Amino acid sequence: MMKTPKAKPAAAERRSGVQSIEVGARLLGVMAEHAGPMNLRDIAAASGMSASKAHRYLISLLRAGLAEQDPVSGRYDLGPMSLRVGLASLNRRMAVQYATRALIELNQAEDLTVALTVWGEHGATVVAWYDSVQVLICNITVGSTLPLLRSASGQVYLAYLPSATTRSLVERELALIGTYIPHAAVKTKHDVSALIQRVRKDRVGMTHEDFVPGLSAIAAPIFRHGGQLVASILVVGYSGQVHATGPRAIRDSILRVADSVSASLGFDATQLDSPFVERLERGDYAATEDERKRAAKPVPEQDRAEAAAPAPKRRRKAAAS
Repeated sequence: MMKTPKAKPAAAERRSGVQSIEVGARLLGVMAEHAGPMNLRDIAAASGMSASKAHRYLISLLRAGLAEQDPVSGRYDLGPMSLRVGLASLNRRMAVQYATRALIELNQAEDLTVALTVWGEHGATVVAWYDSVQVLICNITVGSTLPLLRSASGQVYLAYLPSATTRSLVERELALIGTYIPHAAVKTKHDVSALIQRVRKDRVGMTHEDFVPGLSAIAAPIFRHGGQLVASILVVGYSGQVHATGPRAIRDSILRVADSVSASLGFDATQLDSPFVERLERGDYAATEDERKRAAKPVPEQDRAEAAAPAPKRRRKAAAS
């Protein structure tokens, strides 16, 4: 009787590791998920180990600076080394790089025309564009600046940037609309306020032939740690196709991608609650004064260049067919 060969272990199981580091990481994860300092009993319970075992590992984490203990209460919290590691990770996670990668995946998985915008000196600026198989005929390209009130991506910046950052552009566009585009949906400051509330409620900007005849678009925000809006991803298509696919289905897809990128940058989408919106209205949405100063700072040209890299050849060939 032939013996059945044993299945080879998975790659993760074949690799050897240091179990004590994994246990220590579990303790750090428990403290990171908690809102504040924790006592030993709660850390041990949440980690699924005895208090004596948790205490031994905590001593090592204290020595390494990964944890700290309050001398009065005796409670434990993340230490200065944990802060350094976290900040270093955040600084290396470039928003445009992560968003572009996610954008290409969405383009290839669902065959949608997608774009990425950042806030530049003149407003929402396209830094990446990937066509679906059916190439759109329009004059929007990488480097194009989109209006705040009549583009889906512009509406996202209107809703999630401080009004001091967007006020002059809003006034300029309202004057332009009043003179040349009397049929526009947004014509007054009251309309602007209503638009902001809608975008914040739905978490997306949406347009139906407002900017380019025959095209509809849906855009979602990307935030970094602290709540700073750093980019917007955009799905655009012929209006008939968008409505045939279903705006809600596209909205769900684009929000899923945007929330995933935001999470990679240290932002939890569940923070988009009423207090967050109140901070937006005060222009106090970022965690620190430095982040507030950076809120209106355009994305560096280097980041834009990285985002403007061509799509994978397979997709480009398909788009050209």
